[in-house]
Amino acid sequence: MKQFSELSLDELQKRKSTLKSVLIGFIVLAVVIVLLFAYLYFFMGKHIKIVSLIPIFILPITWLPIFISLKSVNDEIALRQSKGSQ
Repeated sequence: MKQFSELSLDELQKRKSTLKSVLIGFIVLAVVIVLLFAYLYFFMGKHIKIVSLIPIFILPITWLPIFISLKSVNDEIALRQSKGSQ
């Protein structure tokens, strides 16, 4: 994978869009999982063990690399735009 400094501005914009889309997809998936557990607990009367809730607590931790990459891309875009305006 290329470093962000080696990518063109268009490639950076595309990478930013891709990262945001993936992040939104993961957040939607997390909401669906939480709603599924809530449905099972409240409407089906099934008692959920704490162990089965581990994916809900771990899922946000898996988003950290995406957030870090998105911040790096945003920083590189801002740097390029500030250089271009001077």
